[in-house]
Amino acid sequence: MEDILRLEFNEWAKAGRGESMERGHRPVGEQAIEKMRVPDDARVLDVGCGSGWASRLLAERAVRGRVVGVDISDEMIRLAAETSNHFENLTFQVASAEHLPFANGEFTHAFSMESLYYYADMSQALREIRRILAPGGLFVTVVDLYQENKASHQWIEQLAVPVQLLSTLEYRALFEAAGFVSVQDERLQDPAPVLDQYTGTSFRSHQDYLEYRAAGSLMLSGRAGQ
Repeated sequence: MEDILRLEFNEWAKAGRGESMERGHRPVGEQAIEKMRVPDDARVLDVGCGSGWASRLLAERAVRGRVVGVDISDEMIRLAAETSNHFENLTFQVASAEHLPFANGEFTHAFSMESLYYYADMSQALREIRRILAPGGLFVTVVDLYQENKASHQWIEQLAVPVQLLSTLEYRALFEAAGFVSVQDERLQDPAPVLDQYTGTSFRSHQDYLEYRAAGSLMLSGRAGQ
């Protein structure tokens, strides 16, 4: 499964989809990162960092700390590193979310934007994220593909890799089973104007697009228990 993801996301990187994903996800991602209130001495892990845009936003906040972006795709990591070399507090490396190459409690914060549902063993990935967080450390993730956002379900047919479709309650249960406490969820809305006509390829109809925008992005957060 990891090899399939690596090959697919390598193709995305070569096709320039890292930039398009940033344009699509950044308005909501910025809101989620703002809600994290990352202090300037934070140690932050960006899981599934892609082209590194969220890692760079986090590095701008953790100016006295460090940020590490990890991704299964070596091409995405290459792209992220090439576009981030002006940050002294930011590094990138290839790694699987299910097997993070870091010590217990190494980070104070973790972030994941639109990557959690790609993991074949999501429970293991969440346990790993919990493990690398110090007690009380904060994990925040944002997903657009979830059960309550029915318009997003059509993406499953479009993607060339398997994904998991979970409800908010199922996500919360997985967080708690992995050892997270104070688990919360909320919806984030893209601030961009809603289009009067939809001409993209992500949705079959304008009505689907409207339903997707109304549902919003699902943000989940939890703190590492003792």
